[in-house]
Amino acid sequence: MSKPWERVRCIALLILLALSTACSGSRPRADNPATVTALMWMPESNRLDQDIAREFTQKTGISVRLIPGSESAPRRLAQEMALLEQGSSAVDVFQVDTIWPGAVADYMLDLKDVLRDELTGELPQVVENATVSGRLIAAPFYVDYSMLYYRTDLLQKYGFSHPPRTWDELELQSSRIQKGERAGGRQDFWGYIWQGAQYEGLTCNALEWQSSQGGRNLLSPDHSVNVANPRAVRAFSRAARWVGTISPPGVVAYIEEDSRNIWQSGRAAFLRNWSYVYPLAKRSREVGNRFSVAPMPVGVDRHSSVLGGWYLGVSKNAPHRREAIAFIRYMTSREAQKRRAVEGGFLPTISSLYQDSDVLRANPFLAGISDVPNRVIRRPASLVGAKYARVSEAYAHGVHTILTGQISASTGAGNIQSELERLTGFSRPVEASARPVKQEHP
Repeated sequence: MSKPWERVRCIALLILLALSTACSGSRPRADNPATVTALMWMPESNRLDQDIAREFTQKTGISVRLIPGSESAPRRLAQEMALLEQGSSAVDVFQVDTIWPGAVADYMLDLKDVLRDELTGELPQVVENATVSGRLIAAPFYVDYSMLYYRTDLLQKYGFSHPPRTWDELELQSSRIQKGERAGGRQDFWGYIWQGAQYEGLTCNALEWQSSQGGRNLLSPDHSVNVANPRAVRAFSRAARWVGTISPPGVVAYIEEDSRNIWQSGRAAFLRNWSYVYPLAKRSREVGNRFSVAPMPVGVDRHSSVLGGWYLGVSKNAPHRREAIAFIRYMTSREAQKRRAVEGGFLPTISSLYQDSDVLRANPFLAGISDVPNRVIRRPASLVGAKYARVSEAYAHGVHTILTGQISASTGAGNIQSELERLTGFSRPVEASARPVKQEHP
């Protein structure tokens, strides 16, 4: 966690913002003076969240104050933990990343019973991801999935009738398109772009490779570490083979925006990224109407897209619990989620909205990835709680050494296995090699 002086600075900053930043909703009624303070503001959803919060105030008389948090996920978590660990009552509602439930669980109210009716239409795996030791520590707000962006014009040009459904097809199509484009004079053109820098994004990519190849999740509910198995090794070895062949050597330093910029500038056929890319790419002159979206490729297991997204939770120290729960119920309602999907492109957590005509009209790519919510991979954050950051760092570091050629895939996987066993206290699976079984979601 952050150093003491950083924690004090976080608290001082948030309290200052709480005193000075408020949404411009109507005044609360005299008989209900409570103001809900929510740390959930993000630049891309500022206007929309402010509008919905203002509607909530108009309908309920409960005032809402939205506080801006850091755009950096690690710094944002440090801000939230600084407040939660010190028992601060400055914030009622916290926005929780999909990989934070285990870290913040002890400090959040259990919403399972109070939101029981609202949860019936939610995507089950999204609810499970926020459930820690039987407690629902936050309500699903919006979700995200990794997906494959591809150039429709180039697939047609090189005779491919559909985007790659398997990693083998991805390699074949990437290689053929890259070779053809370079023969036409585009020497800086590449087949496949992804995120290979040593950070959480690489954890997501590597987990997709490992899981879809049948190597299972890196940690399992039976408290075992599943990295040093033949299928995981094969997946890492395959990805290392891409570097310098169908992917640029510099891919091992790319994060989301690096990869998006290269693909969106028209210098690659395929891109692995999140849903935020879609509206940006549609406005791009280079790719514009010449691309579409598909599920991530698979190996022997159909689970190939990592789950992302955010939740809204209520602190145990919230001074306005009842009002905070009402605010969360409103912000995560079907009506609010539909509006956020239509106006902001935020993917809903409610199953029926994926068949809603207005949502599909605003986000036509959803029709092509309709099965993705049923094949997502959940990162094992709830299994290890606050240790997840170190687990993810160790996993990403180990995979990075494989991608950069510092070590072989088999040796690297063994090193990751040992380090994760040390960090978690988990053991090696009884069966050393993974079978092609149904994907386990811790």
